[in-house]
Amino acid sequence: MKKHIFFELIACTVLLITGCVEKNRTDPNQAYNREGNGQEDAVNTIQVGSKYRITGPMDEYKDAVVDILGENYWPDTMLTSEELAERTGISDDMYESFLAEYQHTEAGIDMMILIKAKEGQTESIENYLNEYREVLLKIYEQQPQNKAKVFASRIETINNYVCYVQLGADIASLENKGEDEMITYCQQENERALDIIEKRILGS
Repeated sequence: MKKHIFFELIACTVLLITGCVEKNRTDPNQAYNREGNGQEDAVNTIQVGSKYRITGPMDEYKDAVVDILGENYWPDTMLTSEELAERTGISDDMYESFLAEYQHTEAGIDMMILIKAKEGQTESIENYLNEYREVLLKIYEQQPQNKAKVFASRIETINNYVCYVQLGADIASLENKGEDEMITYCQQENERALDIIEKRILGS
């Protein structure tokens, strides 16, 4: 059932991306400055003014990444548990808690997913995230900047946390230098994010 929903989502996502190719000039900075995300029913969240925030350790991990990346952290919209399952196939019986945040523009794909897996679910979550990454690679195959960001994305397990980081912010100026330059830069940003997350999880 999970696989069926997952691959139905793939078809819908392909149609969405196809319809949005002409809008790829969206300014990613507009997403970063957005007030709130409208996800009133998101799990692990509380409302603070007009913005929704994650509660518990996940909030600390995200804040640590934002402190490191500053304005180069572009994800601004949290997924609910239902949306996480629709996008990745990962259902709420597989984890204890999660943070899933993406860039809410038609062209933006910066994303960070942190999942605290239940016992025995780590490998399954890794597999679902790898499948999701492969889908994104196919979707953005003809879009150099987005393809580079997905290619540079990292999936790493730290204790019972499975992390998916797909960051990089504005890499438009690197496109004329080639795909390798864009990938290298995004890999460095992802590594910075993972490094601080690991330090927070391990308490070092």
